[in-house]
Amino acid sequence: MKILNANQLPTDRIATCPKGGFTSHRLVVEADGMGYSMTKTIVHPGKPHRWHYQHHLETCYCVSGKGLLINEASQELVAVGPDVTYVLDKHDAHTFEALEPTVLICVFNPPLKGDELHDENDSYPWRSPVYTVRSIPIEKVTANDYNPNSVAPPEMALLETSIWEDGYTQPVVTVHDAERDLYVVIDGFHRYLTLKNSKRILERENGLLPVVVLRKEIHDRMASTIRHNRARGSHNIELMSVIVSELIEMGKGDAWICKHIGMSPDELLRLKQITGLASLFLGKEFSKSWEVDQIDEVELTDEAEESLVAN
Repeated sequence: MKILNANQLPTDRIATCPKGGFTSHRLVVEADGMGYSMTKTIVHPGKPHRWHYQHHLETCYCVSGKGLLINEASQELVAVGPDVTYVLDKHDAHTFEALEPTVLICVFNPPLKGDELHDENDSYPWRSPVYTVRSIPIEKVTANDYNPNSVAPPEMALLETSIWEDGYTQPVVTVHDAERDLYVVIDGFHRYLTLKNSKRILERENGLLPVVVLRKEIHDRMASTIRHNRARGSHNIELMSVIVSELIEMGKGDAWICKHIGMSPDELLRLKQITGLASLFLGKEFSKSWEVDQIDEVELTDEAEESLVAN
């Protein structure tokens, strides 16, 4: 057990905004091994502060003071005072202005190291998504329509047993579809399917699936799916060829595809050939086919001519 006093923290756990306006006391940091960090932040009146934590989730509890919170996307204005908590569960860009000295207790996931300052994007530095695992209701998760991996029934049964015995040890990789407010699977489709179809696991996990969330456009999502599956050495060639076809239709060139999904030019060519679509070869130069009248006549010896006639 550890006992901490906000007034007796070492200097490397106290961060002051270079532009002024607030001071952050990092009470619990990554090195404390709790899986989250907690700060006591004192915001002074005088000017609004814009924050956009693109790599962290944050919850803030107001201990004292008064302030105004504006959600940048919705322009919703919220009065913040003692006992008010606001949860930034979608990496929400927001502005906070203290009307008087205001004390906030802030919890971050993944945890802060302790010395971070806001960058030019009003965010803390990038962290790998695996440090921000979230529990999402299974009905808010949906499969993609381009998964190139397939698992035989015996392996699916083994996966169900493994998750039942050991629990979920790997999160499912997703992207958030804001229009539908759904989490689309990038990698981990069969772990998602196991929770959805196994009654005993669904009940034990309270219908919640552990996920990490990437921020990617559709072509980058497809590339991520292929990379994850190729790294494990298992994928469906025909489905991969369909994905390659769709990427090309989106305007992605051979060099982009080879770089982002880890293929050699020869592998890409074979996948194109599997589809049988001539459109995938548009804009490519090929050697001209032979024409009969371009072949020089060859004089045959008498023996060769007799051999041809005999055959």
